Amino acid sequence: MDTWELVDAERSVFADLTDSLTPEQWDTQSLCTEWKVRDVVAHVIQGATIGGTGESIKQLFKYGFRLNKLINEEAKKGGQASTDELRANLRATIGSRVTQPGVKAPGILADEIVHQQDIRRPLGLARQLPPESARVALDELKRFSSGSTFGLLPVKKRVHGLHLTATDLDWEAGAADAPEVSGTAEALMMAMAGRPVVLPELSGAGVDQLRERIAA
Repeated sequence: MDTWELVDAERSVFADLTDSLTPEQWDTQSLCTEWKVRDVVAHVIQGATIGGTGESIKQLFKYGFRLNKLINEEAKKGGQASTDELRANLRATIGSRVTQPGVKAPGILADEIVHQQDIRRPLGLARQLPPESARVALDELKRFSSGSTFGLLPVKKRVHGLHLTATDLDWEAGAADAPEVSGTAEALMMAMAGRPVVLPELSGAGVDQLRERIAA
C-alpha cells in the first residue's frame, strides 16, 4: 500500500469509531487539553478539507497570525456541529488528498493516528495499530525529530539525545549509546507527540528526561 492508501485506511477506521460513539462519549474530554472528542473530530475534518497556501493565509490573518489560537478556536467551532454531521464529514475525508502547506501524506497519517488515540485512550477503546502504518508514522516523526517539528509539536526538543526502541515493531531512532526509551510503537508515537499519559508505559534510562521535556 502507498502512504495515501494507509491514510484512507486510517480514516476509515476513525470514521467507524465515531459511528459507534454514544452522546456521552462525544462530549468526553480528549487527551487534547482544550478539546472534547467532538472537537478532535472537527479538527481532523478541517485538516483534510481546508488546504492550500491561500486559504491557510486567510485563516491565519483572521486570527492575527496566531496559529495555535486558529487551530484551537476552529476546532471548537467545528465541534459545535451535530454528531451526525461530524460523522458524515469525517467519512467524507476518505479519498481526500488535501494537504496543509509543508505537510505530506506521512505527516497526515501520523496526525490521523495520534488524534484517533487522543480519543480512544480516554474512552478506553484500545486498538492495535497496523504495523505498516505505525512504521510510516514513526519514521515521519523520526524525520522531523532530526531537524524540524511535527506540525506544532516540538518533537526534536523532546527526543534529542535519546534512543527510542519499539518493543512490538522493528523500529528505532537515535544513537545506540544514548539513554534508552522503549515501549510500544503507539506509546512512543504518543510520547513524541507530547502526550504524558503514555509515560508509565515506557521504560529505560531516558524516560525521566523525556518526562521533563514533555512537561516543559
